[in-house]
Amino acid sequence: MLTVHTRSRNLRSADPPAVTLNKHSSYQRGFDFEAIGLTTGTDKVRGPGSFYACMKNITQCQQPAMAEPKCRTGIDHYYHTMYNARLGPLLSGNNVEPFQMLEIGFQRGHGHDAFKQFMPKAEVHSLEISCLPPGPREEGKWPFENLCTEHENYQQLIDSNRLHCGDATDYDTLVRVWRDMRQSPNAPPLKLVIDDGSHISEHMAKSVFFWFPRLEPGGLLVMEDIEPIALSNAVDFRKHFLPQVFKDVHYCGDPASPDQLCFPTIHKFMQSVHCEMHICIFERNNVPAEELSKEDSLPPPHTFDAMPCLFNVASEK
Repeated sequence: MLTVHTRSRNLRSADPPAVTLNKHSSYQRGFDFEAIGLTTGTDKVRGPGSFYACMKNITQCQQPAMAEPKCRTGIDHYYHTMYNARLGPLLSGNNVEPFQMLEIGFQRGHGHDAFKQFMPKAEVHSLEISCLPPGPREEGKWPFENLCTEHENYQQLIDSNRLHCGDATDYDTLVRVWRDMRQSPNAPPLKLVIDDGSHISEHMAKSVFFWFPRLEPGGLLVMEDIEPIALSNAVDFRKHFLPQVFKDVHYCGDPASPDQLCFPTIHKFMQSVHCEMHICIFERNNVPAEELSKEDSLPPPHTFDAMPCLFNVASEK
């Protein structure tokens, strides 16, 4: 059993947060996500260092007005504790079976490089909108800068079909990427999807409904950047989507206590949900992966209207 001790909600001092892992962890095997992430430059692990600087000097805080001190680090996060604890024992190191993973949001590739080092047995795929051909969005193109070109292996990733260019919220694009990944007869199982894309609630929910049923049994779907702040668009994911998922995790369907599932299409595949600050990991049960219909692969209308399912009251929207 892996045990993680980390100062989280009670982190108030200027000391960097401490993480203790037992001898069976990926950390002890030399695959510590924090150490790896610091070498690749990903913001997923910069939280402790930024927090330390912020507590020493408020001018170093990205969001100094936040009541929760850990939130003052802004886009610098503390995801290493979750990745070491939840991904490490299952997917990290050289003693695991090969598997596929999909990262939504490549940008400059800092996260991609960290994942490749942390999980050397992974066939890493990425889905990124900015590497579409330049041009207007209404033509299915991208009118802004393509930051992916800054990665030293950009063209190689494109040519090898590891970097997929497209809109992660478009159903047809998702189907294309899914089938491209699975088309090889020797393709290893899809065990991991990590959404670090737009951080918009509607887009995040689309990732869960499309990818979670397609994960192999025991697989994991990671949702990053669930930040309830003014600069984030993930507030409804936290306020409406997650509470309905948590309710479904404990569903029994007792006829003596009338109840209903909020999201039956993903409940069928749900084992558990584990969350820390601004990150949640959805764990698959042992039900075989399934390619659902388009209707069942998209969020239902009440996804961001939790009141009817949670409390059997009229919609607040």
